[in-house]
Amino acid sequence: MNIGERLHQVRNLHGLRQEQMAAGIISKSQYWRIEKESNAIRASSLIKILNQNKISVLKFFKDIDDSGIKRRELQDLVTNAYFARDYKKLEKIKKQSTNLQMKRLIDWLLAELKGESQDFPDEDKRKLRYNVWQVERWNDDVLWFFFHTLYLYKYSNLEGIINALISKFTKNEKIEDRQLQLIASIAVRYLNICYKQNNRYEAKKVIRFLRKIPDKIEFGLAKMISDYYEALLDKKKADAEEILDLIKACGYENYLSLN
Repeated sequence: MNIGERLHQVRNLHGLRQEQMAAGIISKSQYWRIEKESNAIRASSLIKILNQNKISVLKFFKDIDDSGIKRRELQDLVTNAYFARDYKKLEKIKKQSTNLQMKRLIDWLLAELKGESQDFPDEDKRKLRYNVWQVERWNDDVLWFFFHTLYLYKYSNLEGIINALISKFTKNEKIEDRQLQLIASIAVRYLNICYKQNNRYEAKKVIRFLRKIPDKIEFGLAKMISDYYEALLDKKKADAEEILDLIKACGYENYLSLN
């Protein structure tokens, strides 16, 4: 990962706009070109930008979160705690992290789990959505973040984002399993929303996408859930109940109930 990509990643994680990140040090247009990898950045300017935004220079060059945990490991811890409805674990992760956007995300997940999402501050919702609206490169971090904030978006906005995402990655033959797994998880959550919106056409489109992903164990749950929703859409009640029993037997019931 180069400097421009890392700046883009860190800025999004902290919920900052480009002009906020570079304020008083370099112009917004200069900063934009650095993130786009069109311009280099002087070491002195980089350090000033990091210090101004209270971002550790040492940690900027390491693949770790402020808590000292590797990003992927931290993401898996948060996801597992969320689906296990482990409030205490989420609170512990939040306490250990000094990343403001991660703390904000965990607050959102806790609000969802406790049925208090309607009371979640609008300003915090805006800052969480900012990560996706400003994205120029769909990497693992952004995909994971979007997966956990999917229910913050209006359905009318989600349709365009999901379709663009699926279209982009369907055409990419070199996509890694980690990214495809995240996209499949996003598709499953979106499928849940489509079903509740009674949008059969959009739901069927997502199901067709999930059928095309490789028949690997990593994607087994996503494929199973898509079969469940297809049975519901086709009014095959017995088939749906059979698949649901299997999902429950595998311990995946929470993947359907959280929304």
